[in-house]
Amino acid sequence: MVELKGYEKGFSGAISKPGKDAIVSKLFSGDVVRKLLVQMEQQADLSQPVLLPPPERRVAIKVRKRTSRRAVKQTVDEADAAARALQVAAPLVGWYNQQVGGSMLQYARLGRGRRIHILDTTHIEVPLEAGTYECSGVVKNEDGTYARGYKLATLRTLLDSAGLLSQVALAAIQVHDVALCRPLLEQAPVLRAGDLLLEDRGFLDGALLSHLKRQRRVDVIMPLKANMLATQEAMQLAAMADRWESHPSRAEQRIALVRGVEHMWAECEVPLNACVIRFWNQKKKRTDHIVLVTTDLSLSAPWIVRHYEERPEIEQDYEQLKSGGWQLQKLSSTRYSEIVFYVLTVVLGYSLYHLFTNTQAGARFANKTRQAIAFEQLRTQRTHIIVYAGGYFAIFETLSFVQVVLQLSPPAQEQLRTWLVEHFNQIQKRE
Repeated sequence: MVELKGYEKGFSGAISKPGKDAIVSKLFSGDVVRKLLVQMEQQADLSQPVLLPPPERRVAIKVRKRTSRRAVKQTVDEADAAARALQVAAPLVGWYNQQVGGSMLQYARLGRGRRIHILDTTHIEVPLEAGTYECSGVVKNEDGTYARGYKLATLRTLLDSAGLLSQVALAAIQVHDVALCRPLLEQAPVLRAGDLLLEDRGFLDGALLSHLKRQRRVDVIMPLKANMLATQEAMQLAAMADRWESHPSRAEQRIALVRGVEHMWAECEVPLNACVIRFWNQKKKRTDHIVLVTTDLSLSAPWIVRHYEERPEIEQDYEQLKSGGWQLQKLSSTRYSEIVFYVLTVVLGYSLYHLFTNTQAGARFANKTRQAIAFEQLRTQRTHIIVYAGGYFAIFETLSFVQVVLQLSPPAQEQLRTWLVEHFNQIQKRE
């Protein structure tokens, strides 16, 4: 069996075989990695179960009648191929979560204090009519349109001036957020007792919230839905007490702490405090409320708000991963194991970049996108020209070479000009 042990952006990796302690690291091309993944699929033991989220209702859509490149060459059993791909994908994701995430945090030297993590998901979309993407799914969006692809979940661990995507999970796009992330939250090695987890409404699950507090001793801050009894209870108690405080960052809003609202949420078995945020809803033209709850009973209302205001940082991660030069959605293969490998590589490269910006040496790159850095390098990077003459060659910095050409005699310049015209004409004919 061939097992991928480690890699980084640029497909750097290592291979090991059972029974051998030595690990040989070398740079692999994309073709070599693909062959290794195919070999791993062929050797996959289908008798071993793979932990999968519970199945979701599938959406039926019209699929373009087109076979994959693999199916053109040979008959492919789609169910068998998907099962083998999942057998390969699972240890790859497990390797990232069990080894990579912890190693990056260890390098960041966060110390023994409380860590703050942000959990969220995003869609990796592929063409809707392309049914050849292994293990993909289809979901109906809120606007009535449909999307095909995968759902990526990430746990962002905050650093001083950046964040690392320390845990990941991947499944078909229609899988519910809680179903996808429950195994991750129950097993994530980067979650320590005393840590704080920031979630959105998509992760509302009283049983999971209780498990995190009781078994893992991890506290959570999350917003409640407007139609929940606990939400109405918190709003009424805040209005009755009438002890509103100033919002820590928004002067026009008021906040209030309400203790003990868990009895209005049947699925929740741990104590909850609420922070009620009162504001003027411009769209509805009336006073409105947002209710945040937390299992950390020591937090004041201002601190609940301050912590939760860090949650949008993970949405910026997704924006940068998709459109900031990291090309998360640029999938070049329909084979699921290759898709997982590519996604992990992009996420790892993105995290390593932010790990570097959190150091003194990389501080100058903080708050800069990959695209911005690339454009800056294009503007400032020096280029060079190699000049051949007979059996000799010389390397000139471009501007220095131009200066040399300008100092040539007029006959020499004319000869060079004639040669360049002939050379360009030949190139155009070939094209």
